[in-house]
Amino acid sequence: MLETSIFGAFNGADQAYIYIWLSKKHKIVYVGMTNSYTGTIGRAGAHFNRKGTLRKRFVETRGYEVNDVDDILLLSFPLPKTREFTSVEKSYREAVEYLVQKELILLRGKLNPTFDVISWVRLSPRTGNSRIKKLAASIVNSFEANYSRF
Repeated sequence: MLETSIFGAFNGADQAYIYIWLSKKHKIVYVGMTNSYTGTIGRAGAHFNRKGTLRKRFVETRGYEVNDVDDILLLSFPLPKTREFTSVEKSYREAVEYLVQKELILLRGKLNPTFDVISWVRLSPRTGNSRIKKLAASIVNSFEANYSRF
């Protein structure tokens, strides 16, 4: 039996997310963002299809299929329900995503087991925004505080 709790992760109506895929056994972290109407669960479908970016990055970095991973978790972090994050324009979401990935790369050596960040994110001109920095720090702090229980 496979049990999956998806509470809230499918709700993308006027909601944007930063999400983190985590496998401690395979020592990977993948950071992404979405404002999809189907939330992070809907975005997961795109990541796991044949041409999905998570699937591709996993094979490129690990040399085997993500299908072989039996401990992958999806962590979803809702962003504020404001136009900067929920609109089609994505520079605010990209800025949070970038800072989260950057901070996780710095943090990884402090956690056990350590991990590789296998996602690629683009630099956003909004990374200097204090609100963006606080949001990213909050996500990373939550990840770090809960890492041992995952």
